[in-house]
Amino acid sequence: MSDMRPYRLLLLLPLLFSAACLREEYVDLPITEGPKVTITSHFTADEPLCAYISLSQPITAGGNPQSALPAGDVTLAADGLFLNRLSLEQGPDGRFFWKSRALLRPGVRYSITARFPGYETAQASDTIPHGISAVYLKIKKDSIRTLEDTSGLRILRVPVSISVEDLPNQRRYFAFGLQHELRKSGPTPPNSSEIRTSGFLANGRTLALTYGTPEGVFLLNENYWNDGRKTLDLEVVIPYRPNEEEPMRLLLEWRTLSEAYYRYHLSLATQGSPLSDPDAFFNNIQGGYGNFSGFARLRLAVALPQ
Repeated sequence: MSDMRPYRLLLLLPLLFSAACLREEYVDLPITEGPKVTITSHFTADEPLCAYISLSQPITAGGNPQSALPAGDVTLAADGLFLNRLSLEQGPDGRFFWKSRALLRPGVRYSITARFPGYETAQASDTIPHGISAVYLKIKKDSIRTLEDTSGLRILRVPVSISVEDLPNQRRYFAFGLQHELRKSGPTPPNSSEIRTSGFLANGRTLALTYGTPEGVFLLNENYWNDGRKTLDLEVVIPYRPNEEEPMRLLLEWRTLSEAYYRYHLSLATQGSPLSDPDAFFNNIQGGYGNFSGFARLRLAVALPQ
C-alpha cells in the first residue's frame, strides 16, 4: 500500500551575497511515496558548485528533516563528461553540503548524480545562462526625499531606474537584490562601513509581479516586460541614524536565471496562496525532489548624493 502521508522538504537556500549563510524553507507536498533524496543547488559562474542534500520527511515525524545523509556518492558531469566527485563539507553553522573542486562556467550543461544506500538515485541537469550585460542603475537625484521619525531615525527614499538595454525577446527570467552601504561614525574604527539589505516601494503593477525569495532577491514575473517596457522603477528605502551613520552607496545584484531557477522560485513564492496547487510545485530532480539550477550574476554600485 502506498504511503499517502504528505511529506515535508527541507530546502537550504543561500542568502543574497553570502554562500555561507543559509535559510531553511519547508514545503508541504502530497507525496504518495516514501522519503526521497532532496537536492537544492543554485550555482553561478566562477564559483564551485555547492549542493545541500537532505531527505523528504513526513510532516507528522517531528523535528527537522535529516540534512546529513549516510555516506553516499555525489558526482558532477559537464556536457555529459565526468568532472568531479563532490566532497562533503561542513559550514560555519554546522550544516553539511557537497562541494565541487572545479569552478563553473556559463553555457555548460552540468549534471549532478546523488547515490545514497537505501534510496533512489537522484539526478538533475541545468546550465548557467549567459547573463544580461547592458543593465544600468540610475538614481533620480532631484526626487530624493528625507523623512524623520520621533525616535531619531532618518529615512532616505531614493527613486531609482534599472534599465535593461539588451532585453531578450523570450525567456525573460530575472531577479534582483538591493543593498546599501553605510559609513559608520563614533566608537567604530575610522572609515568603517556596514552593508545592509534595502527595502523598496513601487507601484501596484510592479509589486504584483514581484516575489520575495528565501535567498534575499526578488523574482520578476516574466510578464512584467509584456507592455514593451525595458525599465524597472523603484523607490529604495534606506533607514539610518544620522548621528552614527551616513549612506554612501547603493548596490544592485541583477540575476539572469535559467528556466529551472525561475519556475522553481515562482512555484515556491505562490505556495500557500488560495489559488495555488500543491502539485504545481516545480521539481527538476529525477528520482528525488528539489531544484538544481543556474543563474548569471551582475553587480553594480552607485554613489549616493552626500
